[in-house]
Amino acid sequence: MRQTNQVYGVSNDLIDTYIERPLVDETFTKGLQKNKHIIVYGASKQGKTSLTNKHLSEKDYVKVNCSPVSSTLDIYNSIARQLDIEILESHEVTTTVGGEAKVGLKAKVRIPFFGGADAETEATASTEKENGKSYKVIDFNLALAQDLSELLRSVNFNKRIILENFHYLNEDVQKQLAIDLRIFEDYNILFIVLGIWREKNRLAQFNGDSLDRVIEVPVEPWERDDLKKIVEEGLPLLNATFANVVDYIIDSCFDSVGVFQEICKESCYAAGVNETSANLVEIIKDNVDAAISKKLEDYSSRHIRCLESFIEQKARSSQEVPLYIPYYFTKVLFEESIDDIIKGLKRKPLQEKIKAIHHRADDVRPSDMGYFLKNLVASQITKGISPPIFDYDNSTTSIKIIDSTFYFFIKNCDREDVIENLAIPEGLEE
Repeated sequence: MRQTNQVYGVSNDLIDTYIERPLVDETFTKGLQKNKHIIVYGASKQGKTSLTNKHLSEKDYVKVNCSPVSSTLDIYNSIARQLDIEILESHEVTTTVGGEAKVGLKAKVRIPFFGGADAETEATASTEKENGKSYKVIDFNLALAQDLSELLRSVNFNKRIILENFHYLNEDVQKQLAIDLRIFEDYNILFIVLGIWREKNRLAQFNGDSLDRVIEVPVEPWERDDLKKIVEEGLPLLNATFANVVDYIIDSCFDSVGVFQEICKESCYAAGVNETSANLVEIIKDNVDAAISKKLEDYSSRHIRCLESFIEQKARSSQEVPLYIPYYFTKVLFEESIDDIIKGLKRKPLQEKIKAIHHRADDVRPSDMGYFLKNLVASQITKGISPPIFDYDNSTTSIKIIDSTFYFFIKNCDREDVIENLAIPEGLEE
């Protein structure tokens, strides 16, 4: 007997209808066998966390959930704490690296003492015993990748370190971690980075040396056959068939496995299937339409709030009305066809379309667009838009949607109504 939400839907736990895809799962599992970091990327709700849950048990990794305020020190400190490395005392220190001041944490840490030829090489090490076990106390700067690497090696660390929500980090922190990954690799301390973006070689932008030193695993695209396998897996578990509606659902979800899973779940509920059915139940189009309406309602409330936050901008002075690029971008976006939105909005045509409707058209310069695009993700995160909806892909010079539920929303919502109900920025009121 299975519950419907165990078989279909989006969950932090591994769902029963997880399917393996050779190009994704095999690349990931082969990566685990190599001494390389792994970068798993793609839009939100496309299976990044499920991939790690499928192939790693909790004993195989240490996980750090990144946030917009996380620093490298916070991340490294979290890793140490999760390994029960006892920090006896600590104080902040400032060091200069490449002419730039870095704040670190000089700490005395107590770790298990395993003995061996190099066990007493640290000048600052001292040993003690407790309950028959030997420990040693060592000074480390937990903000430095090399110090943390030495610390992890001294406790015989052999797990993977998962950095979840890497995209939330400040760009400077991302850059530092991209550099530090090279140091960790030298000590065979291996990371799995999970991030919401669609661009290849994202970390190589921060550190070109990482280009051939990491294994990238894009979780997209989801092919039609992949999605059909999901309902094939679910059929015997719930005794509910999607045979006559699966193509209709696929056409509605825009290759988003998260949206597909949620529509399948809500379709079952609409058909009265809350758990494994005693008799075979056929899911019909009316059930799917009810599910689509339910998910549109769910996604609309979030995305409209996010759009309101995205376009909000305060005038810096009373002398001049700001450019309000996010507001005009949103207006242009809602005029585009769904096919063009899926392809991505190219920078140059986007600028021309914004100028065509802008209140200060001559002032919309390439540099203004450049600033808007460079800070696109950071500004969303600062405004609490989580996960971010839009990202700029430097390799294709286009804005991509990275929240996979947004395609479903913008296809099914009343676009004119959404735009009309967005607050008009200060100074633009008619």
